[in-house]
Amino acid sequence: LTQMIIFSPGPANISERVRAALTNPDIGHRESEFTDLLQETRSQLLQVCGVSDGYACAVLSGSGTTGIEASITSLRDVGSGVLILANGVYGERAAQIAQVFQVPYTVEKFDWTSPMPMDKVEQLISDTPHDSVYLIHHETTTGILNPLEQVAGIAKSHGKWVMVDAVSSIGGEELDLPGWGVDLVIGSANKCLRGVPGIGFVVVSAEFREAISHRHQVAFSTDLVSTLDREERGETPFTPPVQTIYALREASAELLEEGVSSRITHYQDIAKSLRDGLTSLELSFLVPREYLSNTMTTVTMPEGISYEDLHRPLKEQGYVIYKSQGHLSESTFRLGTVGVLSQDDVSGFLGALSHLL
Repeated sequence: LTQMIIFSPGPANISERVRAALTNPDIGHRESEFTDLLQETRSQLLQVCGVSDGYACAVLSGSGTTGIEASITSLRDVGSGVLILANGVYGERAAQIAQVFQVPYTVEKFDWTSPMPMDKVEQLISDTPHDSVYLIHHETTTGILNPLEQVAGIAKSHGKWVMVDAVSSIGGEELDLPGWGVDLVIGSANKCLRGVPGIGFVVVSAEFREAISHRHQVAFSTDLVSTLDREERGETPFTPPVQTIYALREASAELLEEGVSSRITHYQDIAKSLRDGLTSLELSFLVPREYLSNTMTTVTMPEGISYEDLHRPLKEQGYVIYKSQGHLSESTFRLGTVGVLSQDDVSGFLGALSHLL
């Protein structure tokens, strides 16, 4: 296979250092060597999220959606349910999970391409009978970055728990869990952290963990409470993807050595170069630039050109673009900037796209 430069929101390109970690020796997952690997990885993930004391981390086998399911199901028969603020596919996915597992919820659907109106958000949080508020930090459906600090502040002022899908923002956007009053975040190995697919994780505050410890268990392999309890004893409840955890430990170490703020700045710089280049090609964005995250750009398809018209010839030159979701798939395409990407990679891509257009 030819090495591709992947402009997706994840899985994305990884470093050779992380790739090498996949070749570490085989170990039994009930041995002390795995306990050391698991505990080191959990500790690093807390550092990546900027917390240590007062929070715990659960490592779950699966995609980021595994973490979403673990988080939503932990609310069953705890409190009065969850208000879900949705402006894309992933907010709506959380509502689907709540529905499947019969967790009381209300989903408020906002426009996908503009910021959530804070006055409406405040009214919803003030009026809701639910005691948890759930939102997406970076909604990869469109690339919009939601104002987490503001929403969390409003929720806290009304005495709510704050739950956040930060799958594509951890390591790519500023995140202050204790400062903003966030009780739970969901992450994934293969986005801004640059690990490989196969691990979702959840970071939860001690106070919220105590609250959900009284849940009525409706999930089995994704139950958050029992996973946390078992991992603190040094093992996972079920067979873990050991090599994937090796890669995640290495990716987390790499990120901490680089510095989370430096990684965020790198993504900002890459996104700016990409967007400047797209603008110079007279391409437009689905969401105004000032509302976009550091790691996703949704581009309006040029008149008379389909996704396949772009995807196939660009892939032949080593650049993989990403199809949009839902009703946006015919009119836009997406460019993720979460992996190992350089300014030269962006320049090469823009040159190929310019030539194609």
